[in-house]
Amino acid sequence: MANDQEFIEKIKTLSVIVKNKERLPLGNKNKGQFIPPEEGRRAIFVPSYGTMEKEEVDYVVEVAKEQEDERIKRKEVSQQKAMLEDVTLAVRQAPNKQRAKTAQKIIKEIGG
Repeated sequence: MANDQEFIEKIKTLSVIVKNKERLPLGNKNKGQFIPPEEGRRAIFVPSYGTMEKEEVDYVVEVAKEQEDERIKRKEVSQQKAMLEDVTLAVRQAPNKQRAKTAQKIIKEIGG
């Protein structure tokens, strides 16, 4: 009976650690990272789904941040955006009943 009591006390003092690792679809490494938008930067999402190590994901995130910072510094307007602004301005300046015709005329001139 003393043996049983000692055995029960030993069992009570044992601690069981159960680790349930998240099963990822493409491996058991890092699942990826999401950086929310901040200071004019767009959001950055690096999906890994278990294929890349944590250091690799961090490196890709840093490169993406640098690219976003460069984009913000340049602040140049794309050619397409400039053309759309010009078309919008021309259509707004046209008389009310002539706006559709003005837009169609500009689109035909741009298209060829």
